[in-house]
Amino acid sequence: MNEVANTDSETHGQMEAEKKPTTAGNYFVSNYPPYSFWKPDHVGEFLEAIERPPSPDTKLGLYLHIPFCRKRCHFCYFKVYTDKNATAINGYLESAVKELEAYASKPFIGGRKPNFVYFGGGTPSYLSVPQLTSLTDRMKAVLPWDEAEEVAFECEPGTLTDQKLKAIRDVGVTRLSLGGRAFR
Repeated sequence: MNEVANTDSETHGQMEAEKKPTTAGNYFVSNYPPYSFWKPDHVGEFLEAIERPPSPDTKLGLYLHIPFCRKRCHFCYFKVYTDKNATAINGYLESAVKELEAYASKPFIGGRKPNFVYFGGGTPSYLSVPQLTSLTDRMKAVLPWDEAEEVAFECEPGTLTDQKLKAIRDVGVTRLSLGGRAFR
């Protein structure tokens, strides 16, 4: 009887050890939908969709992912970069604006202005004030958001200064999303 109990206990312990909790670094989300969703046979459908004008009254939303952070948070499972300098970040921002320009020229945008704009991450507030103002000025030149219902911006409190908060307000942000892990 004891041998059976020990065997059951050992098996239970092994099963518990195999159930590793999800922690930072176990997996990454690099985009949505995830890469596993995109198959070569979807490309044609995508290309057709961006060449069609939108249905009447279809609202437009704009999301820009900023994958840079000051540090990796323990709870985060997104693909982020904590080791990029200003040159690398500027290169990413330049590519993001070029991609926005390419999509904005397609019929599916249909001359619409965004109803909402969302800067997510990573940590958008990791951007410097000059990077933020340059990025948003260039984005607004492509797709003005002066009539947007909401412009949301994710922030990590450790990256905020009075100067940055003023810049965030000045570029038209109407909602801050603050990430906090503990309030002690």
